[in-house]
Amino acid sequence: MASDSEHDKNTPVTLLLKELAIQTGAVIRGDETLAIHGIATLDSATEGDLCFVTEEKYLPKLERCQASVVVLKPEYQGSFAGTVLLHDNPYYIYARASQHFSPYPAIQQGIHPTAVVHESVTLGKGVSIAAQAVVEQGVSIGDYCVIGAGSVVGAGTKLGDNTQIRANVTLHAQSQIGERCIIHSGVVIGDDGFGFAPHEEQWERIVQMGNVRIGDDVEIGANTTIDRAALSSTVIGNGVKIDNLVQIGHNVEIGDNTIIVACCGIGGSTKIGKNCKIGGATGMAGHLDIADGVMITGMSQVTGSLRKPYTSYSSGTGISETGLWRRNVVRFKQLSELTTTVKKLQKQVKKLIENTDGRES
Repeated sequence: MASDSEHDKNTPVTLLLKELAIQTGAVIRGDETLAIHGIATLDSATEGDLCFVTEEKYLPKLERCQASVVVLKPEYQGSFAGTVLLHDNPYYIYARASQHFSPYPAIQQGIHPTAVVHESVTLGKGVSIAAQAVVEQGVSIGDYCVIGAGSVVGAGTKLGDNTQIRANVTLHAQSQIGERCIIHSGVVIGDDGFGFAPHEEQWERIVQMGNVRIGDDVEIGANTTIDRAALSSTVIGNGVKIDNLVQIGHNVEIGDNTIIVACCGIGGSTKIGKNCKIGGATGMAGHLDIADGVMITGMSQVTGSLRKPYTSYSSGTGISETGLWRRNVVRFKQLSELTTTVKKLQKQVKKLIENTDGRES
């Protein structure tokens, strides 16, 4: 597929169906010569559009769908009269196709006249540095990297090849970013972790002397913050995907291919394994260990380590009418007392049964 830099956004974009099939391993049933001009929903699609269906409940909509191509699972291939692209994971095909139709403007290689780039910076080939960006002393920027408008790249930071830093991102000193990463607007990486030592009823600031190390193929959503380590490094593994508005504390380690949804907060020195899924608005205390493959559902509060791998965990209560919720909160506070009472009653019942059995014998 063409990248942003390979086509003019002012001209129509075309993706050949056969090309998409070859790249993804999908199978075409129908016209292999079709060209795709856009991606649309089942309801709004017209000629030249591609659609996809992942769930059986949407199949009835295909009767009226006007798309040129629909991506389906093999078992659903008879549900559409037109050309279909068959794959076990239609959502993956949609993801690959969407990359071809990116709405972002074409990348303009070179350094904008208003950017401030220190003379000691090492630049790879094909680098783009936009207006008002600041690149400080000793930075190393890999080939075909993009530094968006107004972004700041702190002293000694290293960027791997093909990494994109969107507008108004701040990378503090000594941060290390891998290859093919995308860091969205408003992200702050490598600012001080939250460290204070108590002394005589006051708090003494601990200078955070570590850094942040981010692996390859990582994507970090808008306004997320990742704190530098107090010592050593805060580490984000390869392939990690982090949503908007996530707070990651100092010395946290996140394993490869873990995904973290918006509004999560992760306390310092927590270690999260590989291939985990952390639901939105989850809060984690510090110094925890989370095993590989753990799934935590949204709104959960994690106060202890989760060491059983590939297990789903949840906490909190489901939504209910306010009056009922308030009554249940009161009962929840009484659970300890109720448990003690039940245990006493169980002992009394056991004694009664034993006495009765003794008299009968």
